[in-house]
Amino acid sequence: MAEKDQDHPPSAPPPTSYMSEPTSDPALLDPFRAIAWSNSLLNSPDYYPIRTWSRLFKPHTGEDGFFASTLATSSTIPHCLTLRRRNLLPPPQEPPVWPSPTATPSSAPSPIPPDIIMMVDLATPGVSGHPSTAHGGVVATLIDEAMSLAVAIHAPSSGDHPRGAIYTAQLDVRYKKPLRVPGLVVIRAKVVARVGRKYWVRAQAVQEESDENNGRGLGGPLEWAKKKTVVTDAMAFWIQTAPSL
Repeated sequence: MAEKDQDHPPSAPPPTSYMSEPTSDPALLDPFRAIAWSNSLLNSPDYYPIRTWSRLFKPHTGEDGFFASTLATSSTIPHCLTLRRRNLLPPPQEPPVWPSPTATPSSAPSPIPPDIIMMVDLATPGVSGHPSTAHGGVVATLIDEAMSLAVAIHAPSSGDHPRGAIYTAQLDVRYKKPLRVPGLVVIRAKVVARVGRKYWVRAQAVQEESDENNGRGLGGPLEWAKKKTVVTDAMAFWIQTAPSL
């Protein structure tokens, strides 16, 4: 079992056990088993489901209250599930080139396997900005949360000492298309470089092309073949503080 949250240092990466133990909780899996696209991701041999650390409210500190409480209602984000890549490779040790502000973001999902896949069921009206469209701040939040988990699985353990806290130092978000709601969005996050306690992370928010079912993936047996489009592309720079001794 994962260690209790009250024994965990505030803002530190999730316990290693929490990020490595598979979950078979029907309450977490069943909502995504009912959607063809997310079910196909659950069946991938390269990934397995884990509990999402930031969906666990830490009452002794109030940590993760936004994602675990405010955005965990029937009208906001009723369901969220994280998939972790089984065989992680250490990220390169050379910082990547930061994308130009005028660069055209890709509309196709990256062919590079992500470290983390976060599947999110978005409801209305709680996450809406424009009609039937997720608020840009909510989209940025989802990307930031998925990135934090990608960093966490690469953050080194410090033996008996707590690992240092991880923070977003810079987040560059490119909104390419509206994210439709209600519906499923998949966040793909990968650490693309690490130098000491510095991490560079890329992420994409991906959604299926629209249909009469409003993108929820309930239209028929060929749902898995529908075109997947990047609605938001992002890159971030993360830092991890020194462990407390």
